[in-house]
Amino acid sequence: MSKPEIPKGQLTPYQRWELDSFDERREIKETSIAYPTASEIEQIHQDAHQEGYAAGQREGYDAGKKQGYEEGYRDGMMQAKEKVDSMHLALTGLNQELQRLDEEISQEILSLSLAIARQVIRKSLDWKPEILLEVVREAVGKIPPFSQQAHLRLNPEDAALVRQEMGDELEHTNWKIIEDSRIERGGCKIETSSSEIDATLANRWSRVVSSMARNDEWIAK
Repeated sequence: MSKPEIPKGQLTPYQRWELDSFDERREIKETSIAYPTASEIEQIHQDAHQEGYAAGQREGYDAGKKQGYEEGYRDGMMQAKEKVDSMHLALTGLNQELQRLDEEISQEILSLSLAIARQVIRKSLDWKPEILLEVVREAVGKIPPFSQQAHLRLNPEDAALVRQEMGDELEHTNWKIIEDSRIERGGCKIETSSSEIDATLANRWSRVVSSMARNDEWIAK
């Protein structure tokens, strides 16, 4: 141990100063270190596990969210494409149906027009039977003059009109008028030894409607 300290007033001038002995050990206070207990270590493990689980859950959620977004985007685009394709198909079908209806209406209008034309022709012949004379002149003009066995077949009522208006002219060129009740008024047939011309209303009508890609019959009275 160290020597007791001598008050300053009690020191003599010659009092010898001595070092403290090196053999004396100083008292050292030991610092205590607190080690964690088993329960604290277990709690640390649990906290670390929960923190890692939470971090993994967040990462998994973010990854799943991103993947879900991408899959949802692809599904949405696919559904949108399917709807567009379906709409395009529906519009194509609608357009085809409209074209079909337009063609059908056009044909119905044409049929009505032809039916009206038939009635107009018949009425015109009733009101003005001399229209037939132009038909006869045109048909006869296609045959060379003085042809052998040149016969002009007409409805009996039309035959009377033609004899009255063209009898001398036809007789001069050796034409013979033959009455034929099978021929409807307004038409005629020409027969020679080498040719035949059908100028009946039914045949002339057929040529007209054929040019319209139609096959509407004349339908005689």
